[in-house]
Amino acid sequence: MPASLLELKKKIASVKQTGKITEAMRMVSASKLNQTEKRDEGYTVYNDHVRQTLSRLMSAQVISHLHKENVAIDEDSISKIDYESVFGLGVISDMVQARKEVKSTGYLVITGDRGLVGSYNSAVIKNMMGLAEDAKAENKDIKILAVGSVGAEFFKKNNLNVVYENAAISDVPTFDEVLPIVSTAIKMYLNGVYDELYVCYTHHINSLSSAFRVEKMLPIVDIDIGLKEAKEHRDLEYDIEPDINTVLTTLIPQYARSTIYGAILDAKTAEHASSMTAMQSATDNVNDLVSSLTTKLNRARQAEITTEITEIVSGANALK
Repeated sequence: MPASLLELKKKIASVKQTGKITEAMRMVSASKLNQTEKRDEGYTVYNDHVRQTLSRLMSAQVISHLHKENVAIDEDSISKIDYESVFGLGVISDMVQARKEVKSTGYLVITGDRGLVGSYNSAVIKNMMGLAEDAKAENKDIKILAVGSVGAEFFKKNNLNVVYENAAISDVPTFDEVLPIVSTAIKMYLNGVYDELYVCYTHHINSLSSAFRVEKMLPIVDIDIGLKEAKEHRDLEYDIEPDINTVLTTLIPQYARSTIYGAILDAKTAEHASSMTAMQSATDNVNDLVSSLTTKLNRARQAEITTEITEIVSGANALK
């Protein structure tokens, strides 16, 4: 058999083997995607319930304070409330009220620990570098908390201030596994390492699309405090022990932890979706390449057979 045919056969066999690997990786990513999607959906429901409970409790406390102070109870007075006057100095007011002066901003950036995930890592890094350039232009100090080795290595190479890094997150993270990360992020905020914290990650929309998100995590700004929430609170009966401040002191950090965990879980879901799509694309390319090489092989065989027939006919004619 001519060398060209042997080379084509070897190449087809090699490409098919690659296709088996990419298909196996696609199936693994699809399995992990299914697990994280289910966990993400359940955790979103839990997080929403915690936020609603916080909103009702804090609204009732704020309105009770305004009533004692003989202040008009309306949306305007609620929006201007000083939380220190309601809850005193401590975790509650520190985590829900913006600081008077923002000297430093923290960014918890979530990337992966490996490649073969399409544009997942590059998109997060590109957008984060854009934020860093904007901050530099405004002479703002930023500090990076990097979750994922790809982002951590890149940011350190580009001389960004990485104050924390963690590259030990599993593909289907549990809350206990992520707890050291979120606890560290909250402690750094409370200790004044930065005055506000944003989480930068890829939000999972569906298996084919995702979107980069920057969400403010600290101070907590998405708790709805208003007249509506207070009325809803009055329609329910709560037994609060030992007192509302003690409950909120425990519940608010828990809500912050769950919110950050939800972002990490969402990011992992987007990573698996991106990996699955990339491996599906690679498998499709493999199939196309095998088809193209098989066509070349068949044409080469046909040419070889035609040449042999021509030689036989020519030899037979020469003997006449």
